[in-house]
Amino acid sequence: MAAFDVLQYMQTLESMLRITEQTWLLDEDFLKVLDKLSKVLGITKTEIDIKNKDDEESEILTLYDDKSEAEGLAGYEFVYGKRPVRVLIYTKCGNSEYPAELSAGLNTVYEILRRQTIRELNRRDEEARGKTDFVTGVSTKKLFTEYVDQLYKKDKIFEYGACGFSLKGMAELNRQVGNDNGNKLMASFVSGLQTLLGDDGLVARTGGINFSMIFKKNRFDEIVVYLSGKVVYLNDDSEGKLMSACVGFYPISDTCTSAAELNEIITSALHNALKNPLQPFIIYDEKLQQADNDEKYIAGIFQDALDREEFMVYYQPKAELNKYCLNGAEALCRWFHDDKMVLPYRFIPVLENNGEIIKLDYYMIEHVCRDLRRWLDEGRPVVTVSVNLSRCHLGDPGLLGHIIEIVDRYKVPHSLIEIELTETTTEVGFNELKALVGGLRDHGFSTSVDDFGVGFSSMSLLHEIPWHVIKIDRSFIPVGDGSAEDEKKNVMLRSIIEMVNSLGLKSIAEGVETIDQVILLKETGCYYVQGYYFDKPMPVGDFETRLDQLK
Repeated sequence: MAAFDVLQYMQTLESMLRITEQTWLLDEDFLKVLDKLSKVLGITKTEIDIKNKDDEESEILTLYDDKSEAEGLAGYEFVYGKRPVRVLIYTKCGNSEYPAELSAGLNTVYEILRRQTIRELNRRDEEARGKTDFVTGVSTKKLFTEYVDQLYKKDKIFEYGACGFSLKGMAELNRQVGNDNGNKLMASFVSGLQTLLGDDGLVARTGGINFSMIFKKNRFDEIVVYLSGKVVYLNDDSEGKLMSACVGFYPISDTCTSAAELNEIITSALHNALKNPLQPFIIYDEKLQQADNDEKYIAGIFQDALDREEFMVYYQPKAELNKYCLNGAEALCRWFHDDKMVLPYRFIPVLENNGEIIKLDYYMIEHVCRDLRRWLDEGRPVVTVSVNLSRCHLGDPGLLGHIIEIVDRYKVPHSLIEIELTETTTEVGFNELKALVGGLRDHGFSTSVDDFGVGFSSMSLLHEIPWHVIKIDRSFIPVGDGSAEDEKKNVMLRSIIEMVNSLGLKSIAEGVETIDQVILLKETGCYYVQGYYFDKPMPVGDFETRLDQLK
């Protein structure tokens, strides 16, 4: 073992004593200093053995281990509550050979570890009681709920506002500084917010990077400024990091009657704020609350409505302009509940948010195949039908196989099904979309990209993905009012159609409503259209009449 360096020992010990009261047992800074002290003293490993209950195994915390052979062992014991705790310090020297000048050092290490262990067990007990968050030091949701309950009991709740907030950019921050330091910066940000509130409010961590807060309404402006951006530091010598939050505010009103209800509202307020990340914050008002109630209602009745087949397929014909005849159709979903139609804008976003849209998509494919099979069996003329597929499916490796299984179960030729997909804005989503379209093409399905030009990856979509059909979004179709904006649309429309045609793809324009638009599209080389000028979406019986006209 190297000679005992008294100066280095004293310096390292001083560092450990200085940070002991600022860190906890498994803190990265504490372990670094322990590592230095262990090297000076010839310690090979330190362990803490915590006995929890008679019928449970001990919890062993290994704080330092240099993986070398140990010759000696110093064991210490103390009791915390009713839990026996052993501190084991392994050394490079046998017990009988251990230098006398290092014995005091081992005792010092033990005393520091004992204190830190007690602090750690105290912290765990406090956390178990649900009062303090383990990472940030602010309150937990349990304490937040108790705090709000007291405000209700004192009839002071309506003096307060509340909010849910989620820290922005934490993934990138953790990548830059590491998870441990990221947690410290997060703790600094939210503890600073609690200091700002003082005794007039509470900040609580509800999970991950999400928090709830209650505050006096007259503090609103201060809180908005703080959450909009605050520079925080790891220590005095570090570079500051600007942290901010996405926030949903709720001015507590008499419609909220309990802490449990307030917690739900805060969650909904944050959910709405996260849907609009470019806004500095949102105020959760009665309009948003009603929208959330509608969303919960629709989500609650969806599965039962699906089982009862309340969703109907409506077909919107597609016209071919050279012959002015029916050339295809798009299958659109219409929901009839309690003899009333639930409009798509009410239920489609809800199902996309909760992922249930996947069930509805498969339902639509199956019902379209059921209709096609019946028309074929009846000897009716048929056309290719396009079915929309949500972006939520991307990432499912079994998607292609599931589509094929449904279509083949009804013995429908693959050429009669066109799968319509929307653009995606992420690289992962783009690669998954590319693989799916390629697989569909290989199995004889037609594919189309919906709302072309609206997303951010349109050029890559055309260049890399083997589509059959490009659907031009209605926002590019001039309305014929002679405005500068309309002329811009005219130029862009002509450019898109020329590009699509030069690539050998089929273009179809949606949202066509006037004869002038029909003439313009035909002149520019787009010969397939869909819109109210020709037909609105229609129930299956009316569409069958249109099919019969093809005979």
